[in-house]
Amino acid sequence: MPKLLKNTIYLLCVLLLSFSNEIYAQQANNTFTLKGEIKGLKGNLYFRHPDKKYTRETLSDSIIVTDGKFNFSGTISNLSQIRVYPGFDGPDGKLFKKPKGGRGMFPVKCVYLTFYAFPGANITVSGEATDFMNAYPSGDKFNNSLAAANRLMYPMYNKMGNLAVKNTYETDSVTIKANNKQSELLFTASIKKLKNHIKNNPNSVAAAWYLNDLILRTQVTNEEAEELFASLSTDLAEYSDYQSVAERIKGIKATADGSPVPSIQTTATLSGKEFNINSLKGKYVLIDFWGIWCGPCVAEMPHVKEFQEKHKDNLVVLGINSGDTKEKIEAFTAKNGYNWQQLLSDKANTTDNFVNRFNVQGFPTKFIIDRRGKIVKRFVGGGEEAFEMLDELLK
Repeated sequence: MPKLLKNTIYLLCVLLLSFSNEIYAQQANNTFTLKGEIKGLKGNLYFRHPDKKYTRETLSDSIIVTDGKFNFSGTISNLSQIRVYPGFDGPDGKLFKKPKGGRGMFPVKCVYLTFYAFPGANITVSGEATDFMNAYPSGDKFNNSLAAANRLMYPMYNKMGNLAVKNTYETDSVTIKANNKQSELLFTASIKKLKNHIKNNPNSVAAAWYLNDLILRTQVTNEEAEELFASLSTDLAEYSDYQSVAERIKGIKATADGSPVPSIQTTATLSGKEFNINSLKGKYVLIDFWGIWCGPCVAEMPHVKEFQEKHKDNLVVLGINSGDTKEKIEAFTAKNGYNWQQLLSDKANTTDNFVNRFNVQGFPTKFIIDRRGKIVKRFVGGGEEAFEMLDELLK
């Protein structure tokens, strides 16, 4: 074999080996481990990996649990909060807040194990599974801060969840009223404790996550949200939990009645062609935040279509979908003749996360925009009031 060819082959082998080592090192650096023991836990744990896309056939990743103990390794690209749940149909069904009749469950945070995963993380979990997931992560500043917040809130969430379940079995109206009153007191106390925790832990990523959750659920006023956000350290600005709440705070200010509508210039359209909201000036605009998964959204869309056709010379409808794939939206809108412009809100993209940028806190949400491009009013829930106002404006 000629010497030049030998050298070439040798060089290629060295390059391939070097490339393989680089890939291996990258994967090793992106590894996180989760280990620990949750006493009383039976059955495996399940979660959706933030770096993956799931289908009906691959519903979730699993963590094998033996006698309450587990040791799991995975890879992850960046800091992510992961929610882990026990099997719904297994012996750990007691963790879920199921109403009488067993259909569905109350959405209570305390039935889940949550932790922060990031490249190089070594997370240890300890605790027990009783009628809630009284187990918490540790091992680094992110998980320690999350554990501190969850230890504070989970017992209170558990009591409220148990009262809600109890009332589905209760027949005595006096007892039901007393349970509701107790739940209201617990709720008020929990919000107060959580707001104090956020104020007292300005460097906690978990505090930023909880603040975003409070805003999303309209459990704080806009003024309280801005005050609590101001108390957080800007050292958190590199983390997505802080960035999400920062966008919502901007959205609170940017979507006040009378404000210019936030700029939208995007290719997050069904066709992939660029859309600019400035092109709609001169007409009234109805922005409709919706999802196919949202029953009330879908139920009133025939009315939106009827309204669009009734005022087609003076009104433009702009749909902004959250939570559905482009293919699913295309099939749904084509089938029903909903031919107005659709945008796709993307929570992974700050610019195209229209839900955060408009501080949308429930679905459906509608905005009326006047001919000058200014926000007339926001409507959350059913759109009847929005249609009544548009009828007046478009006379």
